[in-house]
Amino acid sequence: MQFREAQHSDAAAIARLHANSWQRTYRGMMPDAFLDGDVVADRLQVWHDRLAHDRPNQFVCLVEDGANLVGFICAIGNEDPVWGSYIENTHVAEAYKRQGIGTKLMQAAAVWLKGRHADLGVYLWAMEANDTARRFYEQLGGANVGTVDRLDPAGGSAPNCRYVWANPAALISAG
Repeated sequence: MQFREAQHSDAAAIARLHANSWQRTYRGMMPDAFLDGDVVADRLQVWHDRLAHDRPNQFVCLVEDGANLVGFICAIGNEDPVWGSYIENTHVAEAYKRQGIGTKLMQAAAVWLKGRHADLGVYLWAMEANDTARRFYEQLGGANVGTVDRLDPAGGSAPNCRYVWANPAALISAG
């Protein structure tokens, strides 16, 4: 397995993995019509936009097995004045789950954040119905500090839990 920072040329591979992960994970949480539609095109636009410009407060790390993308994470440093830095996405291909890749991605983001925003908190959102993700974040020491309805890319809304860590070092040591 090889970890590296994403480049603009990785947008299509990230979009495919992102879409596949949503289709497998969010069935029943997001409308089937959206998940069965062209969710790849939706994610491709997002990832082209995210990777088109060098953003000093954005970290996108990939995990590859040979030429295959098997996971990625996107972190945005100092994204919120109250909550701090934001883990915007973490996805691992189905065949590679439960091998520690998600934990290593979270730690890679935490190391990057520690080097830039060591004193800020770290947070992310997880759909309340996504028990697997919620257990994963709790195992990494994340505290669920509240649930609110949030809009999703399908145009609906669902209860989402905010998970927080006091700072990047807390996330590094939790793994």
